[in-house]
Amino acid sequence: MKRSILLLLSFLLILSSMILTSCGKKPKDNNDVTTYLKNMESYTTNLTMDVKNDKQTIRYKAKQTYKQGGGYKLELNKSRTFIYKNDNKIYVSDKNNGAKYVQEKDFDGVLKLSFIGEYIGLLYTNEKIEYSTKTINGIEYTVINLFIPGNNKNINKALLYVNNKSMLPEKMLIYDIDNKEKIGITYTNFLANVKINPSEFKIR
Repeated sequence: MKRSILLLLSFLLILSSMILTSCGKKPKDNNDVTTYLKNMESYTTNLTMDVKNDKQTIRYKAKQTYKQGGGYKLELNKSRTFIYKNDNKIYVSDKNNGAKYVQEKDFDGVLKLSFIGEYIGLLYTNEKIEYSTKTINGIEYTVINLFIPGNNKNINKALLYVNNKSMLPEKMLIYDIDNKEKIGITYTNFLANVKINPSEFKIR
């Protein structure tokens, strides 16, 4: 009888310990989407970016290409091409007039926010990250909410919507310091870990 009671007490203690331990653990984000995004070596995607101000909304359409170690390529409105290299320079080609010029990477405060790689970089360094799950039109998304460092009051935080089934980004919303939406980005035809020729990022 005593042995049975001792065994029961031991079982209860172990069970209580397991419950307390599991309660203290931070839950994983759905389908480990952040791990998948961090390990992404390349991608191509089409995107639509709506930049909003008090007077109007400006829409940009672009194609984006990324290769780890190669850089980013952004073809904007089929008229200008921006190549972002690891030397913190932006190489711009204007197809309308044939002009080519170089800008500092810090000069661009908007277009670079559309790059998933820029967002992933913030996941490594940002302590203010929140995860939530949201269902839209029957599709379940992991929403990654993080603070964007800097002194720009119009760009304060970003919400990235990642499809839990495909683990691919579909939408990003960027808000100002007053929690007002300033930029909306929609990603379509997103292809991850595809073969990309290094010549895509060649400066001509």
